[in-house]
Amino acid sequence: MRGGLPLVILSAVAFGLTYADHAPLIPLIAADLGLADVQSGLLSTALFAAYFATTLVAIGPLERFGPRRAVGVGLACAALGAAIVAVAPAYPVALLGKAVQGTGSALAFVSATRYIVGLYGDRRSHFALGLYGAGFPLGSGLALALMPTLASTLGAWRSAFATEAVLIGLVTLAWTRSPAVPYVPARGDMRDALRCANCWAMSLQHAAGFGLALASGTWITVFLLREFTLPLSLSGLLGSLLLFLAVVARTAGGWLLAREHVLTKAVMRAGDLSIVTGVALLALPGRPLPVALLGMVLVGLGVGLPYAAVFNTAAASLPTAPAAAQGLAAIGGTAGAMIGAPLMGFAVQTQGFGAAWAVVGTVAALALVTTLRLRGEEELA
Repeated sequence: MRGGLPLVILSAVAFGLTYADHAPLIPLIAADLGLADVQSGLLSTALFAAYFATTLVAIGPLERFGPRRAVGVGLACAALGAAIVAVAPAYPVALLGKAVQGTGSALAFVSATRYIVGLYGDRRSHFALGLYGAGFPLGSGLALALMPTLASTLGAWRSAFATEAVLIGLVTLAWTRSPAVPYVPARGDMRDALRCANCWAMSLQHAAGFGLALASGTWITVFLLREFTLPLSLSGLLGSLLLFLAVVARTAGGWLLAREHVLTKAVMRAGDLSIVTGVALLALPGRPLPVALLGMVLVGLGVGLPYAAVFNTAAASLPTAPAAAQGLAAIGGTAGAMIGAPLMGFAVQTQGFGAAWAVVGTVAALALVTTLRLRGEEELA
């Protein structure tokens, strides 16, 4: 089993890169391809629409395909998608590249959580799941910080995407050395998850976590650039803190649950409340940069903290089909990012960033309200 966990975390970092690779380069991509703000937001939508569709129809077949092979195929798709964006002659081809990336992530996401279950067997895997979950915002944070630098250094945004394709290709090769794990396909499919009320609650919680993290990460660089007239590279670096904090929070949340220090519902509530408070600070009219950065910190912590709680509660909500339950949770996060990024773009384009942050706060507030009725993992044991 040695090396399995580091490799599965590395795969999460690779997929995290694809989620936000375009975000800090929106000004360059939009100028080159002639895009409005809403069209720029649809680059995220293309990725997550493909993710949504693939997750919805592929959970059952992936259970039979096996998690290790599914992750490998997903990584190959992610590398291919980055390469397509790099050579895209027009906007539709760029959308296709993002869709291929989304398909790859969908093939791997739940499969990797099942791979972790195989690695740990009967031991509590909450901390490992938190580390895996932390890989996604780590990758997205790296994208926000590094893609502008790569574009500046290499002379074009396309070169930055080409470099990303090579890096993910190397991760794909590394995955071929991952250890095999014991695996028994679970009964049930997505139809069972769709009938599970607690699974739907986890889907909303993940929309308020992963979905809002990606939607916010898509626009945070542009927010800092426009609202505070910071240089693009500095805006990308500061904006990446939102996602790097999610890395810390996901790891911390998994550790707390693994040690049984807190209940899963308490972790979810703390995360939702942190997001609501953070976006209130970001939306304040005329807020100074330090206040905006504090708001960004609170959002980053809030979107990350409940990750392990959500996915372990999802699996416990439907023990006959844990992959389907986790897949439904993943779909919630996907929908949040898929709808949230262009909706924020529309709000920015028509009313400004205050309205865009209000969108984020509304979803987090709804998730907070649902914690009054949902059941946590401990209540389902």
